[in-house]
Formats: sequence, C-alpha cells, structure tokens
Amino acid sequence: MNKKRLRQWMAPFATATLILNTGYGILGPDAVASALPTERHNSNLTGLNSAQSHTKLATIQGRQMPITSGAKLTSLTGQKTTLNQVMKLMSTQLVTANIAPAEVSNLTAIPTETTKVNLSWTNPSDINFDHVKVVNVTNDVYVDNIRSNSYMMSGLQPNTTYTFRVKTVNKSGNESLGTTVQVKTASTDSPVDKTPPGEVSGLTATNIGYNGFTINYILPKDADLSQAIIYLNGTEIQKTTGTSYTFNVLNAATAYNVTVKTIDKSGNLSQGVSIPVTTSSVSTDIVPEVTGASVTSVNNYSVTVSWTRPSGISTVSLYKDGQLVTDSTGTSYTFNNLSASQTYTFTIKSKRSTGALSSGVKLTATTDSTSSNSSEVSNLEVDSKSDTWIKITYDMPSRAERVKIYVDGDYKGNTTSESYKITDLREGRWYEIKVITVNSSGRESSGVKISERTNSDGYYSSSSSSSNYEKARDLMRIAENSLNASDWRSARDAISDLPTGTRKSDLLDRLEAIRNRALGTSSSSSGTSSTTTTSGTTTSYTNNAVASYTTSFTLTPGAKTAYVDGRATTIAQAPKIINGVTMVPLRFISERVGYDVNYEKGTKKIILNRPTDGKQIVLQVKNSTLAVYELNNSRNYSTNISAPVIVNGYTLVPLRVISELSGYQVNYNSVSKQITITK
Repeated sequence: MNKKRLRQWMAPFATATLILNTGYGILGPDAVASALPTERHNSNLTGLNSAQSHTKLATIQGRQMPITSGAKLTSLTGQKTTLNQVMKLMSTQLVTANIAPAEVSNLTAIPTETTKVNLSWTNPSDINFDHVKVVNVTNDVYVDNIRSNSYMMSGLQPNTTYTFRVKTVNKSGNESLGTTVQVKTASTDSPVDKTPPGEVSGLTATNIGYNGFTINYILPKDADLSQAIIYLNGTEIQKTTGTSYTFNVLNAATAYNVTVKTIDKSGNLSQGVSIPVTTSSVSTDIVPEVTGASVTSVNNYSVTVSWTRPSGISTVSLYKDGQLVTDSTGTSYTFNNLSASQTYTFTIKSKRSTGALSSGVKLTATTDSTSSNSSEVSNLEVDSKSDTWIKITYDMPSRAERVKIYVDGDYKGNTTSESYKITDLREGRWYEIKVITVNSSGRESSGVKISERTNSDGYYSSSSSSSNYEKARDLMRIAENSLNASDWRSARDAISDLPTGTRKSDLLDRLEAIRNRALGTSSSSSGTSSTTTTSGTTTSYTNNAVASYTTSFTLTPGAKTAYVDGRATTIAQAPKIINGVTMVPLRFISERVGYDVNYEKGTKKIILNRPTDGKQIVLQVKNSTLAVYELNNSRNYSTNISAPVIVNGYTLVPLRVISELSGYQVNYNSVSKQITITK
C-alpha cells in the first residue's frame, strides 16, 4: 500500500486521529504513512521496545483523550508485523476508544478547621459519568468512589498549603485529567468560623403552572454570605447569588418540596428554609385562539402586530421565529431590533392563567430594505406658529401615500400634502407632534416626533403671577373631576409655568395625586399612547387615563432609547452598569411599575408608595439598605442592595431589585445586550 492509498484509507478518521507515543515521536496518519516503506502488503514495522510502556491518546476534534489502557501495542513488539495488521489494530483502537467524562466545575476549597478542608464542586452532566476521585496532590493521597458533590478532607497539618485535584470517572473506569485547587489550612493562632449564616426570608412560590414555577426570597445580610443553594426534593439544583429561581420541565399535579439554604465564605451551611409547592393539573380544554391577528406596521428594523383576545383570556405569549419574546396583556406589540430585508414569522398564542397555551396564530412579515427610501418623513420642522396654531412641514418618502398627524397622542387628521396646520391649540402650551406615514397597503410607520410651544402674549408673565396661579388652580380642579389625560396635561403645563414657591409645590402634589387616582383607568378604544416629558423625567400616558401599568419595557445600558410596551421612548439619563449592577433613573422604573415617588432633598431619602396594594419601599442615596413595608400583608423586612447614586442630576436605582419587588421578571439577552422587564 503506497502513501496515497494509506491516506485515502485513513480519511474517515479525520475527526478522530490516533496518536501513538512510542518514545520515537508522535505519529498521526500522515506521519505513519511517511515513516513506512513504500513496499506494498509485505511491508514490516520493527524497532519497538518490548519493555517500553506505550501511552496512547486519541485526538478528537482538537481534544486529547486517553484510550482504554488494555489497547497496548505489545503484540507488535520484537516481531515483524505487516502493515495490514497495524491498520487493523489502529482501526480497532479508534472504534473502541473510551473517552473520559468532562471535568467538574465550580470547584472550591474552604478550610473548616486547622486539619480539615471542605471541597465542593458541580458534577458534569455527561450520561456516562459515574463518580469522582479526590487526590491530595501534596501528600499523594486519594479517595475514590465519591458520588456526591462535596468531600471533607481531614488529617491535614495546620497553616499548610495543599493542592487537591478532583477527577471525574465514567462507568468504564476512564478518568479525566482533573481540576485542581489550592488552599491553606487554618492556623492554630486564629479561630475558625463555625457559625452558619442566617436563613433566607420571604420564601414564596409564584407563576405556578403545570410544568414549573418560580421561587422568590430575600438573602440575609450576613457580611460573609457567599451564596444560596436551592434544593428540590432534597437534591441540589442550583448555587446562586440571586433572589429568585425558576423550575422547569416538572410533572403536572405533583407535590414538590423546595429548600433554600445559605452558605458563607467559610463553608458553613444553614439548616435551610422549605416550602411545599404543587404544580397545577394539565388543562384538558382547548385554549381558544386570538382573532383578527394582522401585521399593522413594518419598517427597516421593527414589525408591529395586533390581535383581539378571546373571551376569558387576558394574556398572550408572543414568539419570533419560534422563540418566546414576551407575554402581553395588550392587543398589539412591536418587535424591535430586527434586521432589514429579512422575513420573520411571528406567533401569537393565547395563554391561560394555569400556563396552558393555544396552538397559536402565525403571521409573516418582511422588514424593509435599508437601500430603499426611508419609510418615515424627513426634515420635519415647524414652519410657523401663533398662540392657537402650529404649522409643520416635512418631506414625504416616495413609498408613502399619505401621513397621519397626532398631537400629544390624539389623532388630528391626515393629508397627502407635505405640510399641515394644527389648529385649536392653547396659548403658551408645549405640544408633542408625531407624523406617521401610511403606504398603499395601509401599513403605518413608527412615526417621527417634534415638540413645539404655541406663542404667549404674556398670559404667564411674572407680573400676573397671581392670575396665573388662579388659572392653574382652576385647570387642576377640572383635571381632578375628569381624571382625563388632556385636562391633566393642561393643568401640568399651567403649573410648570408658575414661579417656584410653596403654592406651586402644593399644586404639583395635587397633580401627582391625580395621576395616582387614575391608575388602572381604562384607555380609549384607539389605544394610541404618547410620551410626555416633564422636568427631565419621561412618563407614559394613555389617551384617556392619566397613567397605567407598563406590561413590558426594554432597556439597553448606555442607550437613552427604550421601548415601553413596544413603543420607542427617550430616557433623560441612560441606564448605567455600576459595579456589575444595572442602575436606571428612579422615576422611569418606579412610575412604570405603579409607584408614587417622593424624594426628600435634605435626607436624600426615596419613598415609593403603590396605592393598589399598599406596598411601600424606602431607599436612600448612598445607602445600601432597602426597607419594604407591605401594609396589606402586615409584613415588613429589609435587605441589602446596591446603593442608589446621583448621576448628572438624576437618581439611579438598581433595576432588578425594584422590578422584582414589584412582581416583574427581568431577563438579560447576552447577544443584544438588552434587558427586558415583563409583568
């Protein structure tokens, strides 16, 4: 067999190349071929030392693994062997090679006494994994057949550094190379901490479905706390520093016991806190589908879909190309951060409170090409204005058939012209104007916004401050009686124009009270929303209601653009990651999850009150203690958090803490770097 024929014969083993360490070098397929004589089937291989121990490694996809120790080459030693015999043996070794299991992870070593060290780790999930072997490398002592995920190594010397190696062993007896850790035993001069940390508090189970549930808890404030360990029916499931965990792929209508223990940096383990949780039964009824599902807007990077929920269904699950994006209680949603010129499949599934889902209604849409003309108007600007009207101009894209005009979220009209005069406005008022393009298929763009104020003839001049106060107060009374967003905005504008003083502060407090009273008020049938900025803080309002809970919003650290219930809005201060914690503007997050925000300038104390459930959260700038008062449950507790800070005049608070305390779930997408908060 010549070299070319040999390489062709060995080609199927390209991803599992046998390497022989014979003491004369490492031989792969090409090396074996080049080292052999060019004679054909009578070629011989000699020169191997019968006294030599031959180590055999298989390189599989770039990873070297030991081959079963019984597959030695002693049968070739000291005798002439034909090439066919060598190839047959090599083929047999490739087929029968047993690969060692993966290594353990999270290996830690903690001195518990002057002569003892506690080793702990996470076992691999390999199907052929059997047990681990712990080796004291320093003293060449090992302990085999350990089938747990921890071991107490004793008989050591005080104040001495040791190296330990933990090897995994599979069911065939093959060992991994092992993972090492180094630790120093405690000194006889210093006491050893044997006190376990405090227990978690507030352990509860939420989102209980037929195949899973979520637990939430508060970690103790022990300074040496390391992490929490979560058990399901006595089996360790997860080690975590978080305050929640979701169990999946469970059995329906089954009782489980969940235990959460804490462990400190010295390895002391608490007794744990337990709760029983029973999954719900699988619903046998057929979940009805949504109706009227359609694609309502498409542009380069987003697609908006809408639907009508069936009777008895309050939530739908939304999927993009088969992947769950979010749950929504609304009737429309905008999928953002898409790629241009790409076709997507969106699925809308009705969701029961038990977690049961319908089969789903599918929609497809292709995003616009970046090479084509923009779907939005360009050069939007104010052409002229008076005290009662504002005229805007813009350039329409070639694909637009007409434009629709909105003012503070209220629809004003549509036109095919490249200018529009907005009338019946109020003197000296700020208005947010949005222009949306509509193409021949009826699809609407996301819209372009501009803000402008009508002229004032001294209506709010300082010389008539008393008259201005009376008019602002009258508008406040109208808003208090109607709880209407338009009246609320009028009162807000009038109050903001007043000079700073006690009377203005009193009106602002009443203004906030109106917003709180309107929480939960149903919105208009059009469902159109707007975003209004007051004193640098962004707040969302629906058409008729002053405020409402946000179902979902998406943030990106470092970016001022956010998506609230699928609609783009601007944050005055971009979220920041400080010491590994995402911090967001106080009012942006708090008001969207239903809290009334009060800030004491002198003490820099932040008090959040939620009228709907009586919950109160108290924080303080540069203070890592957070206090929670659940009035309706008569429960008070406190915990440690990343302290609020002031950045560029804005108070930033930890996103995850505020969200999860308010019943929201926080998810981080490591690819897009986006954070999604959903109810």
